[in-house]
Amino acid sequence: MDIQAEINWIHQEIDKVKDPTFVEKLKRLLLSTNSTVSETTNVDYNIDIEKALESIKNGHFHSEAEAREISRKWGRK
Repeated sequence: MDIQAEINWIHQEIDKVKDPTFVEKLKRLLLSTNSTVSETTNVDYNIDIEKALESIKNGHFHSEAEAREISRKWGRK
């Protein structure tokens, strides 16, 4: 495996990305990979909560019945 070729390919693909959410996730992945601390910081935790609350506010959630039906499918293969 040519690591430099892989890195070059990744650079090219990242240059094409326009989705800020993906960029944020990639940033977090790189930060967690490159740091010695692997636990989520309070700031990251609070950001996740704020995003989740905003998502709920925008109507992106499931009812309890829907959530139960989704979880039933998890065990099926």
